[in-house]
Amino acid sequence: MKSRIFFLGILAITLVGCLNPFAPELRGPSDESLWSDAEKIGGLLQNFKTAYELQDSLGYAQCLDERFQFQYFDAELNRTESWYRETDLRVTARLFRSFQHINLIWGQAPHGVEEMATPDSLVEFRIPFQLLLDELSPLVGFAHFTVNKPAGERFRIVLWQDDF
Repeated sequence: MKSRIFFLGILAITLVGCLNPFAPELRGPSDESLWSDAEKIGGLLQNFKTAYELQDSLGYAQCLDERFQFQYFDAELNRTESWYRETDLRVTARLFRSFQHINLIWGQAPHGVEEMATPDSLVEFRIPFQLLLDELSPLVGFAHFTVNKPAGERFRIVLWQDDF
């Protein structure tokens, strides 16, 4: 009897010990993954949002094509500036570390864009967003994305032009 209680105690400690209370939940309430296969553009947008809200740099990196470029207009210099994937991953990782709570809200995508699943073609669209960082005023703007899905792969962002 004592050995059975001891065994059950060890089993309970082992099972509870495998849980990490600090790790984000990777499954939703119905045991479905929070991550999409990004076969459609809507799945890519959901993965992008999930990566921001979980502050998951690896999930974010999966949203970017190897040829990725980020562009924005620098008002002080009065010109368009840009950087590539590696710089964007570093900048985004710093953003994720700098805030406790990040919430990304997508506006209405152009009609039919989220359901697009056509491989081997570049798709361009513009989508409004609102980015909430802790208690700061929301950042509101438009993301002009060019995305691509090579045959047999997932959609990834090739170009992101930020329009504030």
